[in-house]
Order: sequence, then C-alpha cells, then structure tokens
Amino acid sequence: MASSSSSRDLKEIPFGVVLLIELIAVLSISVFPQHWLRAVGGMALGMLVAGFFRLTLTDQQAGLLRVRRRTFDVACYWGLGVLTFVVAVALPR
Repeated sequence: MASSSSSRDLKEIPFGVVLLIELIAVLSISVFPQHWLRAVGGMALGMLVAGFFRLTLTDQQAGLLRVRRRTFDVACYWGLGVLTFVVAVALPR
C-alpha cells in the first residue's frame, strides 16, 4: 500500500511546480508593486510550463493538470499563457 500512496503523491509534482511558479509571481507583486507587469509575465510562464507538462506527461502522471483531453488542455494552457504574455508586453510601462 505504501507504493500506491507514494505514486499518488508523486503525480502531483508537476501541479506543485506550476503552483509554485504562480505563487512566486503573485507574491512578487507584494514585494515589488511597481513591477506588476513582470509578475503577469511570470504568471504567463506558469501557464506555458503547465502546457508543456500536460503535453509531455501521460494522463496519470499529469495529475491535477489534467482537465479534459490532452489537446484541449495544452491548447488552453498555451493559449492563456501566450495571451497573458502578449498583454504583459503590450501594456505601456
């Protein structure tokens, strides 16, 4: 039984990595409020990483990053990431 529990815990590592990237981006706003556009870029990076994980990992390995079919998930993660990055770059500083 221990191996079942540990494999279940390991499959949430990609979600934890994405969550950590997003958390760092959000917390950077409270430390450096004048650089909030960089934080938006960090959030976009988190979405792009989530799409990469979803593309490369199996459905079982993806854990909480799996929402729908792989193609739908990757398209949504990357679409949101690119759109967020474009907004971060396009807004005047």
